[in-house]
Amino acid sequence: MKKYTKKTVRYYDSIASCYIISGAAVVLENKLNKFAKLLHGKKILDIGCGPGHDTGYLTRRNFDCLGIDLSKEMIKLARSTFKGKFEIMDFLDLKFKDNSFDGIWCSSMFKHVKKVDLPGFLVDIGKVLKKNGVLGIISTQKQKRTKDQDDTRFYVMFSKRELKTYLKKAGYKVLFLEIFPYGGKSRIFVIAKKLCSV
Repeated sequence: MKKYTKKTVRYYDSIASCYIISGAAVVLENKLNKFAKLLHGKKILDIGCGPGHDTGYLTRRNFDCLGIDLSKEMIKLARSTFKGKFEIMDFLDLKFKDNSFDGIWCSSMFKHVKKVDLPGFLVDIGKVLKKNGVLGIISTQKQKRTKDQDDTRFYVMFSKRELKTYLKKAGYKVLFLEIFPYGGKSRIFVIAKKLCSV
């Protein structure tokens, strides 16, 4: 685990018990459905699954979805709340064979990856994606952010152009990109297809 990730994990461990009650675990069904329609198979990896709401939704839709997260408390919550498979795993050290998944879903987790680590991360998830596999991303667009003193998470934001460039360099083709408001912030929703290994 990266040193900068440890503080983020500790933060999520500390808030796990109230995460769902707070209303933060919202399934953005229209985004997930758009992503799922483009898949050529049923195997999905939900990276940074948190309390498991997206994995639970996809599992209910008969996808073979595995949710992974580094927060032990979030995975504990996911297993007790939602139907699906969940594992504690570092997203920067994936333990899967190449070409394992038809789709990878990354909602609100790119913001916790240092930009210096993002190219390698995109290449690594590309390895576990099947050829023409689909990557779905929801992340925070660059904007002003007021940080709470108790919020110890590592947090980074992207512009549309910046995120598209990272994806292109890592061997993906952007199929869809939009900016949408959610939770008082502007978000970026991207669907990309794996073209080749870099």
